[in-house]
Amino acid sequence: MVAANINVMTLMIRNTAGKWEKVEKVVFADEAELQALLYSSAELIPTRIEGLAAVFTREAGLPGSGFTDLIGVDAHGDVLIVETKLARNSEIRRKVIGQVLEYAAYLWGMSFDDFDRFFRKREDRPVAELLYEKDPSLDKEQFKETVAANLKSGRFRLIIAVDAINPELEKVIAYISSRGSGVELEALELEFYRNGATEVVVPQRYGQLNQPRESPSGRKSLSFQEVLQNCQNDHDRDLLRMLGELWEAEDNAVKPGTVGASFQAQILGRAQPIFWAFPDFLQNNLSDLSKRGAPEGAVTIYRHKVASLAGFNREDIQNRSQPITKFSKLSESAVRAFIVETQTLVEAWRTSTGP
Repeated sequence: MVAANINVMTLMIRNTAGKWEKVEKVVFADEAELQALLYSSAELIPTRIEGLAAVFTREAGLPGSGFTDLIGVDAHGDVLIVETKLARNSEIRRKVIGQVLEYAAYLWGMSFDDFDRFFRKREDRPVAELLYEKDPSLDKEQFKETVAANLKSGRFRLIIAVDAINPELEKVIAYISSRGSGVELEALELEFYRNGATEVVVPQRYGQLNQPRESPSGRKSLSFQEVLQNCQNDHDRDLLRMLGELWEAEDNAVKPGTVGASFQAQILGRAQPIFWAFPDFLQNNLSDLSKRGAPEGAVTIYRHKVASLAGFNREDIQNRSQPITKFSKLSESAVRAFIVETQTLVEAWRTSTGP
């Protein structure tokens, strides 16, 4: 068999005049340049939940381990360790894995106060204040407790950020993430392009999936009542309780995790997660419904219907893979309507699978 001759074309963008123009690929002078870009654009670093607020500090010195590229934490208390490498650096093959694991080992068992000192020293402010500025709904005390628990257990998200991944690194990442070892390791490939003042990034993730896990290693799953108790006010608590009651009234299941709950439906004898709910928000799981068998047309209609409900952000629902909606923006009628539309999607999925 003769292999096809494939030529990768130059990336193009359309300008305001309607003309397509080439964009030039950005070649980083060194890893410090890539590190600086990620530090100044933290939104490029994936959190477990898309769009979750996160803050980072650079070159945090760990005793006996050197300086990490980036250490960060998100609004749910997940600790992130980011190591940057360029494809032309030979260390991208094996050594980078050892580096990021070494950094994690030295953070393991650290107190919250010691962790917070990295941010006070480099950012001149406590980490909770930096996050609160991005997310005013942050419960600072709960955040500190969660970060402290993650530091004690060594539960971190390890990310290797590269300008181009190679087959060796991809294989190592795939192996570790497929073993269920409890180590959350992934690679983030970021290709950058520039056309004048316009910059384009093409991200690709390898390894861990971007979704909440229902029973993370080392953390006790809550009961639904305990999730309700973590709500910050009666309004959020009442809506979350209603959400659970209405969902179970449709013969569906609510499976609590370590922070929130997975709302599931039986499709062909298998429990399929449809959306998640946490003490202060609900989150649609739109990114992989079609991949798991839901009809694309039904998912498209579902996006449109939910986007039209009061309190839901139309643009986020239509375009994001896992949009978040705060309970503070919703009413009882909106929650009822949401369950109706979601159950309609479930029924369409069931019908599409046949008898």
